[in-house]
Amino acid sequence: MLGFSNLISILASGTGASAVDPLYNAISLIGPYALGVVIALGAIYGVIVGYRFAKAKDTEERAKMQKILVNGCIGFFAIIVLIGILYAIRGPLSRWMNS
Repeated sequence: MLGFSNLISILASGTGASAVDPLYNAISLIGPYALGVVIALGAIYGVIVGYRFAKAKDTEERAKMQKILVNGCIGFFAIIVLIGILYAIRGPLSRWMNS
């Protein structure tokens, strides 16, 4: 049975170019900008939800805003970590696919 990595290797060897070069170049180009955009959007979201949390009148509304704020922070850090991991493994991934 033909595996996915073997299929990519066969396709790449036919063209004489690496199969992951476009992906590697895209990650190298977009990576730093993606981190900046995610950080900026996360900061704006945090300020808006924090303001709504501070202006909440009753405890039920405050608890709802607190849950939203905690979920937003967890999502923000997960996205930052995933973008960082993708940016960090682009070199080893490229070497693995080219071997």
